[in-house]
Amino acid sequence: MTRPLARHLDRSPSDRQFRHFFVLTWLLVAIHVGSFAASAQVKDMATASWTLATTASYAFLYLLPALVIGLALRLALPPGPGRAGREWMVAIGLIFLTGATHTLLFADRMIYGMYGFHINGFVLDLVLTPGGIASLGASRGTELTALAIILAMFAMQAAAYLWSMRAQRDPENAGARRPAYRVRWLLLAMLVMTLGERVAYGVSHATNYQPILFASERYPLYLPLTFRKLARAAGLGDDGGETVSARVKTIELGYPLAPLTVVKPEKPLNIVWLVAESLRFDMLTPEIMPNLWRLSEQSLRLERHYSGSNMTQMGVFTMFYGLYGNYWFPMLAARRPPVLMDELQRQGYQFGLYTSQRFTYPAFDKTIFTRMNPADMHALSGGPPAWQRDRQNIDALGEFIDRRDPKRPFMTYMFFESTHANYSFPEDSAIARPYMEDLNYLTADFAKDIGPIKNRYINAAHHVDGQIRRVVEHLRSRDLLDSTVIIVLGDHGEEFMEHSRWGHGSEFNRQQTGTPAVIRVPGQAPRVITGITSHLDIPATLLPLLGVKNPPQDYSQGGNLLAPDFHREYAVAADWNRIAYLGADYKITLPINSMGALRNEVTDGEDAPVGDARRAKQAIQPALREIMVNLSRFSRHGN
Repeated sequence: MTRPLARHLDRSPSDRQFRHFFVLTWLLVAIHVGSFAASAQVKDMATASWTLATTASYAFLYLLPALVIGLALRLALPPGPGRAGREWMVAIGLIFLTGATHTLLFADRMIYGMYGFHINGFVLDLVLTPGGIASLGASRGTELTALAIILAMFAMQAAAYLWSMRAQRDPENAGARRPAYRVRWLLLAMLVMTLGERVAYGVSHATNYQPILFASERYPLYLPLTFRKLARAAGLGDDGGETVSARVKTIELGYPLAPLTVVKPEKPLNIVWLVAESLRFDMLTPEIMPNLWRLSEQSLRLERHYSGSNMTQMGVFTMFYGLYGNYWFPMLAARRPPVLMDELQRQGYQFGLYTSQRFTYPAFDKTIFTRMNPADMHALSGGPPAWQRDRQNIDALGEFIDRRDPKRPFMTYMFFESTHANYSFPEDSAIARPYMEDLNYLTADFAKDIGPIKNRYINAAHHVDGQIRRVVEHLRSRDLLDSTVIIVLGDHGEEFMEHSRWGHGSEFNRQQTGTPAVIRVPGQAPRVITGITSHLDIPATLLPLLGVKNPPQDYSQGGNLLAPDFHREYAVAADWNRIAYLGADYKITLPINSMGALRNEVTDGEDAPVGDARRAKQAIQPALREIMVNLSRFSRHGN
């Protein structure tokens, strides 16, 4: 296969220019790919050699689509007059394809640096879903910097093409019949390096050589090769801490497990449900959120509360469904709303649903609110800053309450966007200084500037607190506090480099999964729960207030927070590829697909590394088995 390709690429001056261009581009891509590597990867000879081979071979693989398409375009050019002009069109295509390769690598590197994962299903969903890109909240400065970098990459490829063309026209090289190097040798070198790094990874996996295993996570689309069966036969590896793979069965949903038995209350309670983007647990203080703090002193306050995810999509999903976040996928496919929303509709509730982003990203219009009247769903995205959109939505929420039919109960939902990066607030909400004026994702030094960045976040949380006060005061002024359940949650948390990450969606530590949780129920005495609680407990708490007599296990994987015997040993959180056990003593990550298998972490209950992962997994075996059962409990054919 290499000889015909090499002969073609050495056939003419223009073909040799094509070859020069791709060799030069491969070197540039290799430099780009090398930036993914960590300094720890060159501290020992084995890992450094593996890194060199992987960087070179994966640079070639990343460039291979552009090479194949470019070669096909050249082969398709007809001979004869006009070919030179058509070759310029091919040149523009080559520059675009190779520039796009650099752009994708750049985007992946930035995502990995900020969030700890590569471009994956989550990122693609973000880009392809209406409102997804806007939900990132990038500042104008970030957008302009990114555009400048992308243009520079395309300019670099254009310069490489012009250099290759000039080199071929150089009189000293014009008569060269034999190139200084041949394509066949380059292809052979790529094959040897690819096979070498494959075998090295397989041996590392079998012998648990962690430097190479951890280094492999830094390369986008890395395909691990393992010798599991061979290693076991040779007595290598570690079966004691075996990886548990978990997945949600999607053959057919069995949700709920039994029809609901309902005795509708004589005086149904209204529900006001407030959710703040990225609001983590330690924002609930008298200094940062004084109004929510005062409300919590009259309510049920949950002090060790966990979201069902480290991302918005599954975080909000879990608080409405009471199910593991991985059930998002079958529920989305089936367009199945939560039992809670079904029952509210059946009992004739009026709905006012508000968000300062969109209902289409994440696709809550196809899951939680799939059967809602579109006229009840009000989204404000784009235009004014997030803090202004939040205020406008609270204005509209108050108007909804005022014009409702007072003879029927109502349910209103509000999603605050102010606390999403880049953290939006008006100057009169600034209580933490100094704060970064313009959070530019591409130029910020997160290790150095994290204090001013976090101060932006604190100020945004303080602004949200003011909007919560407006809602509570409106209810009080209309004599509705004694007939309304108030729920205040974060969809998930936000990390500020406490564990070397910024943002959310990368880990399951307390900063990324812990949120405030305040639930005020009329007639319930104020109480504080200091043990573990979860978003999954919300439906099991609300549905009994609606007169549902079924045990929570029929429709949820949570418990009733108002029950006198409530106790939770652990919480469960999920992302696209993993599910996590979050307990008082250990936090353990389990894969739900092949991508999740690349990163399985074990820490103690305070997120510190654990030396003996095998012992930790053995200690929670009953819980792991329970999680496995729950992953298929709402499938009719779960085995």
